[in-house]
Amino acid sequence: MTNAYHLLVLFGSLALLMMLVVRGKSVFVVAPLCALLAVTLSGADPVGTMNGAYAAGFADYLRRFYLIFALGAVFGKLMEESGAAITVAQAVGRFLGKERACLAVVLACACLTYGGVSLFVVGFSVYPLALQLFRAANLPRRFIPAAIAFGSITFTMTSAGSPEIQNLIPIQYLVKETLVDGVVQKVPLTDARAGWPVSLLVANLMFCLGQWHLERVIQRAVANGERFEVRDQDKIAPDAHAKHRPGIVASIVPLIVTLFALNGLPTICHKIAEAMLFSDSSSPTVAVLQSILSRFPEDGTLSIFLGVMAGVIVLRRWLKDSWTCFGDGFVNGLLAVGSTGAVVGFGAAVKELPAFQMVVTWVTHLPGDPLVSAAFAIAIIAAIAGSASGGQGIAFPIIKPIYIDELHVAPRALHRVVAIASGTLDSLPANGYLVMLIRNICGETHARAYGPIFVTTVLIPAVGTGIAIALFKLHPTWALM
Repeated sequence: MTNAYHLLVLFGSLALLMMLVVRGKSVFVVAPLCALLAVTLSGADPVGTMNGAYAAGFADYLRRFYLIFALGAVFGKLMEESGAAITVAQAVGRFLGKERACLAVVLACACLTYGGVSLFVVGFSVYPLALQLFRAANLPRRFIPAAIAFGSITFTMTSAGSPEIQNLIPIQYLVKETLVDGVVQKVPLTDARAGWPVSLLVANLMFCLGQWHLERVIQRAVANGERFEVRDQDKIAPDAHAKHRPGIVASIVPLIVTLFALNGLPTICHKIAEAMLFSDSSSPTVAVLQSILSRFPEDGTLSIFLGVMAGVIVLRRWLKDSWTCFGDGFVNGLLAVGSTGAVVGFGAAVKELPAFQMVVTWVTHLPGDPLVSAAFAIAIIAAIAGSASGGQGIAFPIIKPIYIDELHVAPRALHRVVAIASGTLDSLPANGYLVMLIRNICGETHARAYGPIFVTTVLIPAVGTGIAIALFKLHPTWALM
């Protein structure tokens, strides 16, 4: 078989996967079927690959990230059931007013996403607010999905300090193994704040460009005569439950706790551990405490757990049953990590095919700066996976030995570039979150709504990736921050 044939099989199976997902077919079914088709047409052992590589990729992703997904889903469920998510969204809307409807929707999504609320919860929580704001401003409703997507899966999702999974996955893979007392320990080479100066500049640039584009296309549509379309199923009557929701202070406490636990608490604990190390105390209790504090995790699991506990305590008056939130949250988390794992399994299965190896060899050996080829690699693999987190799960075992062990790329720079680049081609039409947002939440079609989404979630993050690489080259010390 020729190389062209192998490439046709790979990208044909990927196109089929995207088409079926866009048409509403379950990713749990179509991902293994498309993987089976690609493997069979490539002449590999279908049974061995599905029981081996596919199952291993699926299971390994669940093993690594189930708790983070589950706790994130619980956190989102607590915010949703208590009404705290709507309180935050409405506070942003009231502050900006109906004349800035699009900006209010974007910032409401950004506040919730950067605070650790699951993307899916953000979509459901902000949509009623977006509907009210767009109706009051008489703006075309087909731009609501773009505003929600831009605020939730771009400049906040992959930024330094974000508790979203796309910013935490690199910490799991960019590690150095050391032997301590005969036991192999994995020491992280990066953390959630990796490359924060670059991230801050890029996130602000992405926000400005994206918001400018959205306002421009909305104004153009209005000038062409488009207006808000009222539908029978719209639920935008006055809110009868507003008095039974928490205030803004109680609503933002879990968000603040999560961000502080992720970005501030590890540094404080490590400094306390260093001080205890040089103290004169020889107490066994002090030694144990010093050991715990020195290894305070920065992978996000504990931080999100502390945010969940803060939510249970602060929002308990507005929660009918916290146990139900935990139960539903863990089920939702399992479905979320499972659907992503199904796509990761697809990537793991095709990873063994000749075409995939050709693509990886090409993108990882591009001439020029290694950060550029790393960005290309993660973007293309995320496109194949149809998911930023799924693409990272497939790519990091491949690129870490190349870029860290062989080329000695700064881990924190690689973390930030890969995180931003993973949020580019992942947002093609088959992305599971976009399919749900456009069709299920907003009741739109890809034909009406996807155009501005492509610009704000694919093209602008791609520009941000290029600027991030340039900034790391101009200021090499930022790769150590």
